[in-house]
Amino acid sequence: MPKSGSTFLSDVIGQCPGFRRAILTPSAGRREQEIDEQLLRKLDRVSFVAQHHVRNSDWTAEMCRSHRVTPIVLVRSLQDVVVSLRDHMRRESAVFPQFFADARHAALDDAALEQMIARLALPWYLNFYMSWRETPGAMMVAYEDLAVAPADVVRDILSFAGADAADAEVAEALARVSARDTSRLNVGIACRGADLRPETIQTILDLIDLYPEAADDPYIRSVREQADAALAGVSPPPLQARQPMQAPKPEALWRGLRKSEKRLLVHWVLPAALMILGLGYWIWPNDLIPDSSAYGYLDDATVMLVSSFLAGVLRYKKI
Repeated sequence: MPKSGSTFLSDVIGQCPGFRRAILTPSAGRREQEIDEQLLRKLDRVSFVAQHHVRNSDWTAEMCRSHRVTPIVLVRSLQDVVVSLRDHMRRESAVFPQFFADARHAALDDAALEQMIARLALPWYLNFYMSWRETPGAMMVAYEDLAVAPADVVRDILSFAGADAADAEVAEALARVSARDTSRLNVGIACRGADLRPETIQTILDLIDLYPEAADDPYIRSVREQADAALAGVSPPPLQARQPMQAPKPEALWRGLRKSEKRLLVHWVLPAALMILGLGYWIWPNDLIPDSSAYGYLDDATVMLVSSFLAGVLRYKKI
């Protein structure tokens, strides 16, 4: 979810040994942050972390499977999201892919702006959550847990992804990121939305009521409990996120591995073999038309051009 500590978390993981930050979409702004496979292919042999506010889909699931990407799904109290988005619009930018807004909307008073966010942005947030909540091989992380115990959360994530790091390495990465002015974790403040106006809180309740099949979901139930507490004027309970989701089935992992190896063969091994073949034919003097004859290099050039063309086709063939 946007405004759930994703920048901070990805910065920390990117500072851990062996990891690097990556961007898997060609642009941002109002564009949906769908994964670009061409950019993902370049990272097949690299340990990376990428921050993407993207709903799950068949395409996203296939990209994660075939490129062995572990999705970490960050969630946050919807009430707090409203407040955080409101502040972001006023202090940084009103440009989001989740809903249309500009500087005029950022200048609205609190009541109008919060209601706008609740009615226009939160449907995307619920769409995001519902698309990810039962995804095999993904891990759910609550912003509130990240704010209170970031080192524990980072270690759990790395372990879940099969990339353990020493406690000292995680602590050092946290220290480097926390020292920056751009760490943007809202100084670990939870329950910022407890003072929202009743009509905005009711809008949140009306939205989650549209998913009765998720009424017993830990996150949805927590959102409701927090909203009810705010309307009653009592201290809200802590947000409850789902536990790490079930691991992908072995056959799914095997398919992803086979596809990765097939991509290596088609994109690199076969093109290299074709180029070596073309170069070898060019060097060989006694080929179909000996190089000493008047047209001795005609067949050499033909073989080189054909092998280069086929190598290019294989190099960029979609798999």
